Amino acid sequence: MAPVYWLPTIKLHLTTLGCPKNQVDSEAMLGLLAKDGFRPTGAIEDAELVVVNTCAFLGSAVEESRRTIRSIARLKSRGTLKGLVVAGCWAQRDGAAIAQQIKGVDAVLGTGSVEKVVGLARAVLARAAARTGESTRAHAAGTARRRVPAQGPLDEVHAPGGALTSLPRALSTPRHVAYLKISEGCDHRCTFCIIPHLRGDQQSRPLASLVAEARLLAASGVKELILIGQDTTAYGVDLPGPDRPRLVTLLKALGDVDGLVWIRVMYTYPREWDEELMDVLGSHPKLVKYVDMPLQHIHDVMLKKMARASNRARTERLLAEIRRRIPGVRLRTSFIVGFPGETKEHYESLRSFVSDMEFDKVVVFAYEPEREAPSSGFTGRVPERVKESRRARLLELQQGISARKLARRVGAIETVLIDGPADDGRMSARTEGEAFEVDGAVFVEGPGLAPGQFARVRVTGASAYDLWATALSTEPVALVGGTR
Repeated sequence: MAPVYWLPTIKLHLTTLGCPKNQVDSEAMLGLLAKDGFRPTGAIEDAELVVVNTCAFLGSAVEESRRTIRSIARLKSRGTLKGLVVAGCWAQRDGAAIAQQIKGVDAVLGTGSVEKVVGLARAVLARAAARTGESTRAHAAGTARRRVPAQGPLDEVHAPGGALTSLPRALSTPRHVAYLKISEGCDHRCTFCIIPHLRGDQQSRPLASLVAEARLLAASGVKELILIGQDTTAYGVDLPGPDRPRLVTLLKALGDVDGLVWIRVMYTYPREWDEELMDVLGSHPKLVKYVDMPLQHIHDVMLKKMARASNRARTERLLAEIRRRIPGVRLRTSFIVGFPGETKEHYESLRSFVSDMEFDKVVVFAYEPEREAPSSGFTGRVPERVKESRRARLLELQQGISARKLARRVGAIETVLIDGPADDGRMSARTEGEAFEVDGAVFVEGPGLAPGQFARVRVTGASAYDLWATALSTEPVALVGGTR
């Protein structure tokens, strides 16, 4: 029988890179580890175990993950850090090869193995004790004791996935805001994207489980619930039974949860929209009038090469219908420039479209080839300097559009949700038209403002992306129907 060691309570630090979907996985891992007795710390230099939840959506994201991990690994020379676990999308993509690339990595944990983080962490620390010859008495000093094999698997990369079950979550957001991951993976096969490789096919979480978690979050003080997934509009397509719930069903059920005031949907896919979804978003008092819908391009040639299953005419009709059925809606989208084969004509068509549509928020990516994506083998590569120039010009165009739209709001009275203190003594807040962490802010001045409060404000100033306002009054949190 392999020897065993007693492990004391361990100081843990978890670093999250990438998107909110990764953040939910980190919250699940942190919840599992904390439940098992690990003690989270925000001071990475004091941590004995560090978990880095990585992103690998783009090559630049992998580079950020690599730099972060190397920086953390250097802390081992100080003697406090005993274990370094690499989790998330890069771990899923490259597995144990990461440990060969970066000295000091002790284990890798794939996206579909979140629930195994505790066992893996134990194995890492037990091996560290065995290497140093640390006595069992030293490990028994903590208040939470556990028996861990001296040897164990340091590679937990299996089928792709993510945290979809009711795992205990340690929220990393302010207590009034929380993400709710309603699905994992994606059934679309966009030629630039490796998400199915990293996260698998569409997996929807059962409706009852989502509503139950939403109730728990609301009871803990959450006022804004943000629904996320790779394709939230495809929610339910994979669930069993002829009466399987769809996104509209879920939204109506979440709308009945007491305590929630704002419900926001992110990551919608153009092909899955229908009139029923538009009407629910336009009429339900708790559903914010905000649409996040990555379009990626608008020229038909590019859309076909990207395998987006849409075209310009269909997209323009969809946007017009959304604006008609959801009055006052704020639209957020993203585009890719420099995709293989993109000509000047294709790009100018995209610029014209952005100018005509006047989106509220636009994100622009310069195309990056990924080895697992079909587009990595496409011909017609666009030079880097051209890609960056096209990205800069499109962002400049959108900056002017955003500045004009925000300037028109000066003098208006709006309802905001206070997120927390800003650097200049004001409070950072958002209207329903700004999503948490990814959009601009409303900087509010006034007495008695606190995170989680709703307030009526008068907009006094605007920049290209942010607003400034003066508080007129604060309102009860139970504002159902009164936040607009």
